[in-house]
Amino acid sequence: MALVLAGCLPGPGHGSPRTEYLLLDARIIEGTVNARLVPGRVVKDPANPLLVADRPWEPRFDNMYPNVLWDENEGLYKCWYCPFIVDERTSKTPLEKRNPEDTDYMAAQPSRRDEAILYATSRDGVRWEKPELGIVEFEGSRKNNIVVRGPSGAGVYKDPRDQDPTRRYKAFYAAQVGYLQLVRFSPDGLNWGPEIACPEIAIQSDCHANMIWSEERQSYIGIVRHYDRVPVVGNRKIARTESRDGVKWTKSTLILAGTPRKQMHDMVIFQDGGVYLGLLGVMNFPSLKSRHGVRQHIELAWSPDSITWYRIAEGIPLVGHTSKEERKYGTMPYDWGALFPSAPVFRGDRIELYYGASDWYFFDWRKSGLARATLRKDRWAGYEPIEEGRLMEVRTEALTWGAEVLRCCLDLARGGSLSVTILDENRKPLGEGMIRGEGGELTDAQVAWEQGFDPGGLSGRKVSLVFKAAGAKLYSFSFGPAQ
Repeated sequence: MALVLAGCLPGPGHGSPRTEYLLLDARIIEGTVNARLVPGRVVKDPANPLLVADRPWEPRFDNMYPNVLWDENEGLYKCWYCPFIVDERTSKTPLEKRNPEDTDYMAAQPSRRDEAILYATSRDGVRWEKPELGIVEFEGSRKNNIVVRGPSGAGVYKDPRDQDPTRRYKAFYAAQVGYLQLVRFSPDGLNWGPEIACPEIAIQSDCHANMIWSEERQSYIGIVRHYDRVPVVGNRKIARTESRDGVKWTKSTLILAGTPRKQMHDMVIFQDGGVYLGLLGVMNFPSLKSRHGVRQHIELAWSPDSITWYRIAEGIPLVGHTSKEERKYGTMPYDWGALFPSAPVFRGDRIELYYGASDWYFFDWRKSGLARATLRKDRWAGYEPIEEGRLMEVRTEALTWGAEVLRCCLDLARGGSLSVTILDENRKPLGEGMIRGEGGELTDAQVAWEQGFDPGGLSGRKVSLVFKAAGAKLYSFSFGPAQ
């Protein structure tokens, strides 16, 4: 992995030296011994699925492409999701025939479909309501939660920095016919202005488009998809576009590609810990001769600049399928088949990962719903020992010592330990410290230094850190003031 290394390494949106470091950031890693980087452990909510298709205008949730955020001002979770509100393959097929043995879903006729953006809210993130908005007519009534009819694979983004309140919310999506990219704006996420065409992006993209604002680049970063017309299965790839004003965009360029058997279907991006991160939907095709048996899980990717992207622990899910030994249609767990990520919700030291979840194969009859998994602060990916019973070692590049105290985020087994050695620019040891405990998930655990050593005088100096661990998984470290 060829990465530019620098002593200060300012993170996205920051001009000053960083004080927090995720160890998945390969720029800061000088080397490792007996260590591998693996995704963190998520915990799925026992209430899953949280939101299901139960309205006449929800014949097929399909991928959902959820966009969940926590509105601090209103004390409310908000979710914009993108199902088919018309799916004649479903509605025109008798209920008893809606199964793989009797009907091939993709071949079912008639096959007219219509997509839309729908809206739901929740006070606790678990119990969701579908308000009657009175905005869009469906079969003679406006008593529904339809926000906009027509968008395909919409990403909805709340933009607190935009000085124009009529542009507070931004929707980035594709037209149903031709899949050309469009944007539109809203003051409240419910009442939307006119569509604005973005032909300069120059791509037909029918996946979960999404955008964020980058302070570092002073522009919006948009994620779309490229598609190669490989016979039968195609080949889906992740692409990027950029805009200063959210209206005029650059021509999209490829950023992540897999293979026709392992395709990059969709990715939502965000920033955390001084880097850009992406939740990547990876499609798995059993055969290049058929679209049968396709499943999708969620992996993790990262970027130092939003332009060059790297997959983390390729092939290992961050959010994987709930397993079941016997494979029988209609009896599988809610997320056994295909998973589609939303950008995460950050609340305190808890990260909430909402995702669209399906119980069966991608191109088939499947029931879908909104699900949630959680992990704790910084635990996107961490280093663990390759061989248990041997010390793991992780060495950093030269960094600027940021404050009085060094804290670490790690999982510690009972009886485990983590030692830290500080080296000067000539790799001479300056001091050593240790973290011990009874075990568990330790967030911001403070390093206790050897007697007589005070790291307070190192502020501003370039140092390297050497972590050695037994019975531990290390995610991040940070510099901070004493408390």
